[in-house]
Amino acid sequence: MAGLEAQVAAVCQNIDSLLQQLQHEGILDEQFQQLMQLQDDTNPDFVAEVVQLYFEDSVQKIDRMGAMLSAQTPDFKELDQLVHQFKGSSASLGAATIAQLCIRMREGCQTLDQQLCVALLGQLRDSYWQLKSKLDTFMALEQQRKQLLAAMGR
Repeated sequence: MAGLEAQVAAVCQNIDSLLQQLQHEGILDEQFQQLMQLQDDTNPDFVAEVVQLYFEDSVQKIDRMGAMLSAQTPDFKELDQLVHQFKGSSASLGAATIAQLCIRMREGCQTLDQQLCVALLGQLRDSYWQLKSKLDTFMALEQQRKQLLAAMGR
């Protein structure tokens, strides 16, 4: 049992270190920590479910933005609404960098600056894939922690 407890402690330390690094780099903000506090024994997969839904929804939104911006004359009003939705879901997750890029992209929509929006979409894609990679690591560590706790009978 002591070996398992040490493994759980090590995994928890890895999770904490990863989240601190992501906050330090500005990729995540304190909102993600607040989501983690909502997870408990009655809803042990809450954060994983929120993250998974965010990933599924985000890919669709990013692809849709790309399709809209590839048009000769994009519908900036519709694009602005889509970017606004993406900003909201990103801010709710704590994806600070992505939310900030969305704010800038909305400004591009309001000034009808297609070139700026295309450039920002590229940055959004890059930031999204960076976040996804880091949160995939987080999810794997979280799964490992749960398996160890289950092995300990908790």
